Amino acid sequence: MQLNIKRIVILAEGCLTILHGKTAIGVLRYRGQDVVAVIDSTHAGEDIRQLVLTSYQVPIVKNLDEAMQYEPDSLLIGFAPIGGFLPETYRHVVLDAINRGLHIVSGLHYMLGDDPEFAEAAKKAGVKIYDVRKPEPDNYVARGLAKNLKANTVLFIGSDCACGKMTAALECHLEAKKRGYKSEFLATGQTGIMIANGGIPLDRVIADFMAGEIEKILLKYPSDTDFIFIEGQGSILHPGYSGVTLALMHGSMPKTMILCHEAGRTEIDEYQGFPFPPFPELIQMHEQLLKYIRPSKVVGIALNTKWMSEAEALKEIARLEQETGLPTTDPVRFGASKLIDTLEKYL
Repeated sequence: MQLNIKRIVILAEGCLTILHGKTAIGVLRYRGQDVVAVIDSTHAGEDIRQLVLTSYQVPIVKNLDEAMQYEPDSLLIGFAPIGGFLPETYRHVVLDAINRGLHIVSGLHYMLGDDPEFAEAAKKAGVKIYDVRKPEPDNYVARGLAKNLKANTVLFIGSDCACGKMTAALECHLEAKKRGYKSEFLATGQTGIMIANGGIPLDRVIADFMAGEIEKILLKYPSDTDFIFIEGQGSILHPGYSGVTLALMHGSMPKTMILCHEAGRTEIDEYQGFPFPPFPELIQMHEQLLKYIRPSKVVGIALNTKWMSEAEALKEIARLEQETGLPTTDPVRFGASKLIDTLEKYL
């Protein structure tokens, strides 16, 4: 899906600094040059760089009226609530944006383009509704062809959802490009698609075809591609979202994996009573799942230390390296060099 948008206003009311605002945060960090304003009345007037780790100075405004002075061409839904529905309190904002001539970009499970009220308004206003989570219909079943790729495929797996898989993949992709490699980032979720302007919304694909969709995309990359960094989804430990993780592993048949984790988290977020196993065991679980399909090793750990001081982060990184024997870093805080160094040596 190609998003024909150049001047984005992000709707992130009350969620700029919390888990459900990861779409807004991701777009601000990696596509901030195209963002002209952010709507969040709880932080209006504040410096976005103090709230979100981004180098782009983007104004935070109270409402759509204030955002319009920056001449946006689109409204991007910047939150990702559980269940993926549009809260009723935001219907009027979306409708107002359409009537003002703005395209709508949504990563929700609820398809705004299929909503009769929104669809009719968009038709009258001559604007588009981009439902990036709406997959192109196809019935392609994986054939196990990804293991024949020449490119170094790297899958980012996680202990949980929303622990930094997309971010780690993007940071490694950018570092690889800096080193002169022909690198690709394969987006598999709504935020990644918004950033990369393409990919596959894997959690909307029919289960039988999830692995196939990943394989199909991988086979389209040029044969001289050096690295393909594949955005992970869910976790094999997650009671609700493990299916998409296994489909990614089997569809991509990665040459290697990077484990992602949020420091300080001890159990599945919002699922009490589902603790994480020791890291060596978690690593072994992933490697065992691929052992008879395409042997693959976890060669590094990307640690999200956003809730820690720098001293605490370095201490936790050292502890994990001692526990697992694997190179560990926070790729946002300290850069992805250590992970790319590791991939160069291993591959």
